[in-house]
Amino acid sequence: MSLKRAISAFHDRGEFSEDEYRALRAALAPAAGSSTSQTFDGLVGLFFERHLMDDRRRAELMAMDDEALGRAVRHRFRQLVADEQPTHRQYHALSPHVREALGGLAVAPPAGAAFPATIQTKTGFSGVAVEQAVAALWAEWRRKPTASEATSELLKRFVADAPVDPVTESRDFPEAIRARIDAQRLARGILNVFSADERDLFRAVLDGLSVEEWAGQRGVSRATAYRLYARLKTLCEGELKDRSHRTKLDAIDAMKAQLKPGSPSPP
Repeated sequence: MSLKRAISAFHDRGEFSEDEYRALRAALAPAAGSSTSQTFDGLVGLFFERHLMDDRRRAELMAMDDEALGRAVRHRFRQLVADEQPTHRQYHALSPHVREALGGLAVAPPAGAAFPATIQTKTGFSGVAVEQAVAALWAEWRRKPTASEATSELLKRFVADAPVDPVTESRDFPEAIRARIDAQRLARGILNVFSADERDLFRAVLDGLSVEEWAGQRGVSRATAYRLYARLKTLCEGELKDRSHRTKLDAIDAMKAQLKPGSPSPP
């Protein structure tokens, strides 16, 4: 599928399938530089939010022929990668929490809903606090904000020197990209609680090694290895229990990528 057809399909239907996501990913890959697989997927999602969710920017791209479109998206993507500052990473980290909060708020919150003291924790953003802040913002504005509006506003209120990039959106964020980004976030959350030995064992098992083989290579007892393995299973089952089959597969793929040698450890 061509990139132009993928963008046009999103413009016409407000949907973005896996095939269309793959077309966008392939078009942007040459401009990815040294990004790791999980960073690349996150940047693709951020690119989509900034350049394809925005009605004006999307219209600009649709007016180009295929060759000019390819050059344009790669140029814009390179700029996004080059400009990826801590506050931009915070925008990208916060936006999934905001979309999840908006999806869970079926009715307007009561007037006077209070903002939390903060939406941040030592390790990132608090989903509970973000949901409270989104509800308070909805009550204050007397209308349901878009994900982009809410993310920008919460960053402005709770994060110093946050970027402000007004966007006019008439389409919802595609489920295909949302699922991939959520799987990356889920994978990081799981790996973040693993010890170094548990990460090494998990990587070995995913690569097809048995627990006994790993124990022999590491010089530890089988009993110790199986205790580690039991903890891994408990943690993974707890986190993935109520997830869809697709989300489980995406999260496992994301963990495999994040466990490759040279990949950064979870924050």
